Amino acid sequence: MNRIVKILLTALVVLCCSSCGKSLKDIQVTSCKLTSISPRGLSSFDASLDLGVDNPSVQVSLTKMSATLKMNGEPCLYLTADDVTLNPKSQEVYTLTVHGLMDSKFNPFSLLTLLQDMDLEPMSVDVFCHGALKSGIGKDFVYKDLPLKDLLDKI
Repeated sequence: MNRIVKILLTALVVLCCSSCGKSLKDIQVTSCKLTSISPRGLSSFDASLDLGVDNPSVQVSLTKMSATLKMNGEPCLYLTADDVTLNPKSQEVYTLTVHGLMDSKFNPFSLLTLLQDMDLEPMSVDVFCHGALKSGIGKDFVYKDLPLKDLLDKI
């Protein structure tokens, strides 16, 4: 009997996760604005972003957000962000605190040269985030080698 209950609960969790997955795909970032940046030493910083989000779905908490910015496949910047909860059925602007750390092997002057030419082709990003519903059911989202240019075109 216990085994049947475990199987049914497992099936229910899988169904809930797959159905909420469609809802999470409907969430869109509508705007992104850097509002402040504060250096912390020579290789790290804190930044504040105003992020516009259209959430036609249920309440979602985003945790463990991190990203690795890469140039020509080599890591150059590690980013983490504080947790945020997206209100259900809303279009709001959320203030997101981002912490950045430059890779010790990365030459910051090459980034300045790149930004001067505005050539984003060699830039890509790896992203990780955990999204959870109010009930606690959640899913990890992992994206590897996303072209930075494609991401910026969507905002």
